[in-house]
This record gives sequence, structure tokens and C-alpha cells, in this order.
Amino acid sequence: MAMETLYLGLLVFVAEAAVLTLGTIRVMVSMLGERRTALVLGVLEMLIWVLGTSTVIMRVGEIPFLAVCYALGFGVGTALGITCEKKLAMGNVVLRIISQSSGKSIAALVREAGYGITTVTGEGVEGPVTVQFVVCKRKDMKEVLDVARSVDPDLFYTYETAGASKVHRPQRAGVWSRLACRRPWPVRQA
Repeated sequence: MAMETLYLGLLVFVAEAAVLTLGTIRVMVSMLGERRTALVLGVLEMLIWVLGTSTVIMRVGEIPFLAVCYALGFGVGTALGITCEKKLAMGNVVLRIISQSSGKSIAALVREAGYGITTVTGEGVEGPVTVQFVVCKRKDMKEVLDVARSVDPDLFYTYETAGASKVHRPQRAGVWSRLACRRPWPVRQA
């Protein structure tokens, strides 16, 4: 097999992997309502797809190896897209924390960490339980759970994707959060 064929196969593989990765992220961004980002990702995705696919279609008869590279790129791109989406952790979640004995302590620590939490009482199989609801960024979910588990390691939790319009996040003491809090214009009093 000639080096040119290997390079072309590698190019097709990388292009298809990039297309599927971009496509996965574009779908997630679209579901979150980010039109501009979805538009840019969609244009980039289709540009790469047209170039990669046309290369395979025009040359697959003479170089069947390109079909294998295309298929491998498709599979790798799917897995890579899922991995990237998990790392980006876009969107919000409703986190339900259920504890048999430590509801008040969990609520106090979660609030102290800077997250909003609503507590209700409920009835479980073994008696009364406390159910806490926290709406947070998906990337903050692990932190909230770590705080709650520091009080009750045996807690039970569930979560689901949320379409919240505003999510309360703790203020960080970093430079960027301090700059973000400053307004470059005076606030008008009504």
C-alpha cells in the first residue's frame, strides 16, 4: 500500500471522527437552545463531512481501504463525541438527595457551599426521609454530592436534565469571578 493511500486514509479517518464529534456536541448545544454555537458547529460539521465523504465516494472503487478508514472514523468519532460531551458537562440538572437522618445537616452544608436547596419531608419504606432539591450546573453536581456525602455517605440521589432559566452558583474567590461582578456602568435607581 502506497504512502499516499495511507495518508489519504488517515485524513478520511480524522475528518469523519471530527464530524461525529462535532455533531454530538452540536446536538447537545441545540438542545440547550444555543443557536449561534449550533449554527457554527453545524456549518463546520457539514463542511468537513462533504469534503471527507466526497473523497471516499470518488475513490472508494479504486481504494477500498478508504471505506474502512471512514467506518473507523465514524465509530471513533461517536465515542469521542460522547466523551467530549461528558467532559464539557453542559446544561443544568435537578438533583434530588434523599436522606433518612441527615436532611437538615445536608441542607445547611449545601447552602454554606453556596448552592440553593429546597427541603421537603417524605415517607420511605423504612420511615420518614428528607428530600432535597438542588438545581445546579451539571458540572457542579459532583461537588454538591461530595458536600452531601460528607454528612451522609449512605444517601440516595437521582438527577435529571433541567431547563432552568437561572441557576444559583456559588461565588468563587478567583480573579475572574471578581471581575465578572463589576459593572462598567453605574446602576440607575428607579
